[in-house]
Parts: sequence; C-alpha cells; structure tokens
Amino acid sequence: MVQTLNFIVPSLYPNTLIDLSFPTPPLGLVPSIPEPIVQHLPIKYGSYQPLGRSKFMINGTRDDEIMIADDKFQISSIQLNPIKNSDEPENPEKEQEIIPPTIINQENVKARSKDVWAGLVNVRGGSISALTSGQITYHSSSSSSSSSDEIKTSSSSRIIPSPLQCITSTSLLPNSFVTAGKEVDISIWDIERTFGSSDQVTKTWENGKRKKNVLEAGQIWQAKNVPQNNLSLRQPINHLSLTYINGSPHHLVSGTKAGTIRQFDTRQRKPLSDWKVAREGGINCVVSGVENELFFSDHSNLLASLDLRIGKILYTYSNMTSTSLNLISIPLSINNNDDDDSYNKFERRIGLSSISSDSTFRIHTTTNPPNNIKEKGNYNNNGQQGKKGEILKIVGGIGIGQGLFRGKGNRNLIIPKTSKKNEGDDEEEEIDEEEIWKGMDEIKDQGKLPESGDEDEDEDQIDFSSESDLGEEDKIIIRSKPKKKVRKV
Repeated sequence: MVQTLNFIVPSLYPNTLIDLSFPTPPLGLVPSIPEPIVQHLPIKYGSYQPLGRSKFMINGTRDDEIMIADDKFQISSIQLNPIKNSDEPENPEKEQEIIPPTIINQENVKARSKDVWAGLVNVRGGSISALTSGQITYHSSSSSSSSSDEIKTSSSSRIIPSPLQCITSTSLLPNSFVTAGKEVDISIWDIERTFGSSDQVTKTWENGKRKKNVLEAGQIWQAKNVPQNNLSLRQPINHLSLTYINGSPHHLVSGTKAGTIRQFDTRQRKPLSDWKVAREGGINCVVSGVENELFFSDHSNLLASLDLRIGKILYTYSNMTSTSLNLISIPLSINNNDDDDSYNKFERRIGLSSISSDSTFRIHTTTNPPNNIKEKGNYNNNGQQGKKGEILKIVGGIGIGQGLFRGKGNRNLIIPKTSKKNEGDDEEEEIDEEEIWKGMDEIKDQGKLPESGDEDEDEDQIDFSSESDLGEEDKIIIRSKPKKKVRKV
C-alpha cells in the first residue's frame, strides 16, 4: 500500500470522470514523483440522463458525494467509490472491487441559447448554480429537508443583475453566497431572502425602475467601485474570478479583466487595494493558499504566488506553457500528516494543482511565505537550493473544467511486467540484423563499365583502395570484361 494524493477531474468525453492518484513524493533538491494512477470512470446513470462534459464540480453534503454541472445544463449528484484511509485494515478483496460512479439525483436548469455556466457553490442544505444571464438556482440536497418554509421546492430559481461571471461561498457563512460579473459589482446574498416569495422581490422596484441605493431582495452587501483614474474617468467593473481568503469570513479577493487583484473587507464597501499583477489580459482564476498567500493565473502562461500584505509576487512557475483555467489548493494538513494548519516559513510542500488550456493536469510544489513583511527570504530564496515553485508531474488528456482534491489515501501500485519482454525483443532484433549483415560480405556490381576513354581513370580509382584498407565486410569484388582486340589496318 502506497500513500497517495487523490483528485477527481473532468474528462474529454461525456459521461466520464478521471480519478488521479499521485504517490506522495519526497521533496529534495530535485523533487520527483512516480507515475500516477489514472483511471477513466464511466458513470452509471440508470433511470437518469447520461452526464455531459463536466464544467463545474463541488463536494456534496454526504461523504464520497460530488455535484456536477455539465454542458447539458444538468446538475447531477454522483456517488463515488470511497478512498481507503491508512487507519483501515488491508483487505485485498475490497481493493480489487471498483464501484463505478452512480448518479443518485439529477435536475435540469432552463438556460437561454447563449447561456454559459458562471459557477456552482455549496451552501446550507444544498448548492447554488449560476448562469451568465443572471439566473441563479437553489438545489437542495436529497438527504436534507429545508428548515425554512420560504424555500418551498427542492429547486427554485431567480433572476439577479447580469451578466454574471463568477460565484463563490465559504463554509464559515453557510447561509450566504457571493456573485460578481461585468458591470455587476461584488454582492453578498442571503439564501432565504433571495429565494423567498415574489412579493419581496418587487419592493426594490418602483414604476418599472430600480430605486437608487436600494439593495435587491436578499442582497445584504454590495461593494463600491474603485476611485476614478488620473483622467477623472470611471473605471469599468469586470470581475472574472472570486474567492474567500482561508480563515476569514470577511476577506474577499477578486480578479478583474484589467489584470488587477482587488481586496475587500465586507465590513466596509470600498476596496482595500487594487494591484496590477497580470502579465497579459485579465485574471483567470484565484485561489487562497496559506495565510496571506494567493495563487492566481492570467490569460498568458503566468501562474504565480502573491503576498496579500504588500501586493508583491513571491514567485512564479517558469515552465508553464499554457493558460491555467482552474486552480486547486491542497490544504496544509495533508503535508503535516495531522489536522494542524500551522506552517513554517520558506518550507516547501505540495500545495497546488492546476488544469490548463492544453488539457493537462499539473501538480506543483509551493513555498510558504515569510511571517514578517520585512523578511526577504522568500524573495531571494533565503539561501536555499532549488526552485520555490516547480511542476512535479503532468498528466494529459484532461477535460477543461473544475476539479476536486479528494484527500489522502492508500492504494496499491501495480507495476507493469511488459517492460522486460520489450527489452529482450530489442536484443533479438539486433542479433538478427547482425546475422543478416554478416552474410552480405560480397557485393557484385553487374553494371556496365564506362567507355574505353575513361577506362584508365577507373582503373586508377580501383587500385587506390587496396585490400589492406578495407574490412572483411567492406571488400568489393568487381569483375570487369576482357578488353577487345583492335585489328591493325
């Protein structure tokens, strides 16, 4: 049994998921990782519709359950095969049994012709999906019943200001979620009031127009835009990505199309900072690392770590050849082998994975930021050897979409035995070729000799290469025709 890091990622094919298991590597000067276990898992759908290509996935309310939003605008709850933990006793019979993922619940979302998924997040008692047209839908979990009478059905929808481009939530505030988009600033919504009765929704409108400085029904907070630029022009609002910072229910970070990282404290409306960090285009995705650390990627091949205290890039991944479209943060407890979330400054660990535009999955090493802003160890590597951020392993053939980290577990690694046979076959082929060439010692030239005028030159060339200069396999025997006798007149 080998300890592995396990991921579930989308596939290039419909109704299929990919299970990835990476053996936990030692992090030396030149870190390396063995080949991962890649399993393509067809989904058993039974009486439900087959799953399309996965776009977003989140953890479900029950163990080994995930929720997926596919390109058919279906929200499906899928039961996965459980991962064996190190505390469980070994049972080789159960290890060989692979239970296919099974759809246990499915709902359809009515979308418009040009709609695209904006996201899927966890909330209390279920999940919320969002489309770019502004349609948000609450999906209650099959195992939980609504504690409030205001949410009447298992799935209820509502239209909010659009176009939406990102949505997020945190387990610290399970009764709310956050949305943002193009000319739609960051807003926090309460679940019960958002999906309440239609009478509450109409209170914010008068004579067909929305009241000024009045929040929508269910909207409990909205951010303000950044100040005008040096030319006294209003700066556009266009949020592409959004996340909470770990351990804080009030700290929000967004990535904009202008290539800036904006910080918000929900106890005030104005942004705390707005740093230009992108190399090209906007900020594709952001994900929280350890304390005061943020990983982000832009529309080029830039993938970097940012210190949120001063807005300075700690390090980048120089070997990236494509755009990172989804980032998955790996918690500290996985590397510490316990539930302790404390970290040591400048310590290297496996802390990040990414899915890129070239359909590849990458797992990365990270370096923890310094505890004090004045310390420059993480900027000049603190005298340590090796890079601060490296790519450990690349797996191709992955679908474009959101992936999940399932945790640490134990699995059997089966090494294929066909490699030795292939080496033996190569040796046999080499031997056969040598025997063939040994039988070709003499080569007969059956072509005609040149005219008599050039005969002397050819004889000189033949005499020039003597037998002493030729090897046994290089000897050439040329049989020439006898000279014709010329009659004298």
